[in-house]
Amino acid sequence: MKVTVSKLAEDAIRATHPIAGPITGWFFRCEEQSNNVWHAEGTDLWGRTVSATDHDYDRLLKHVFKAAEGINDQLAARGG
Repeated sequence: MKVTVSKLAEDAIRATHPIAGPITGWFFRCEEQSNNVWHAEGTDLWGRTVSATDHDYDRLLKHVFKAAEGINDQLAARGG
């Protein structure tokens, strides 16, 4: 059964995911969960998400950016 997915409002996404720009169409946030334990999340305007947790902030952001890029690549390969 197909479900219609509505595009999310960019202003609403930017309010919760302030890191934008590295990956076209994606917005990210990164928060410290406990002492030096970071959790990053990313979402696009269609509700696709990526997330990860790591002790290294920079490595974590690179990881979620790469995951989002992978989703964009998969969509491009199938024409979506």
